[in-house]
Amino acid sequence: MKVDITVEFDKELATAIKAIVTEFSEGIKDLHGNFDKSDSSVSTGIAPEPNTKTKNKQTKPAVKRKKRPKQTLRGSVLKLVEQNTDGISRKELLEKTGFSKRQIIDCVYQLKAMQKIEKTEDGLFKPL
Repeated sequence: MKVDITVEFDKELATAIKAIVTEFSEGIKDLHGNFDKSDSSVSTGIAPEPNTKTKNKQTKPAVKRKKRPKQTLRGSVLKLVEQNTDGISRKELLEKTGFSKRQIIDCVYQLKAMQKIEKTEDGLFKPL
């Protein structure tokens, strides 16, 4: 979409606008000269307004939280197996931990590989 706007000025207004634009462009050239100097700050001669707004920030003291032991799947399963020295079935592990069947199968496999538990002839898991 293209929009063309035409503005017509009378001669006096056009001359006044031209004078303002010329003065503005000269001011920009002066500023450009100031930025070329090694000191890149520009002094306007106007003091900055002091920051009158102060925020009363109430800071809370840092609360140190107790580190709780990280509960892992493997740790939970191993703990249950150690508590049941007579042996515990996979089904009981599923019910007591709430983990999925796949998670329990993988965990039991890892614990057997680490030689932490063993599988009995009855299909129960006992601690080593």
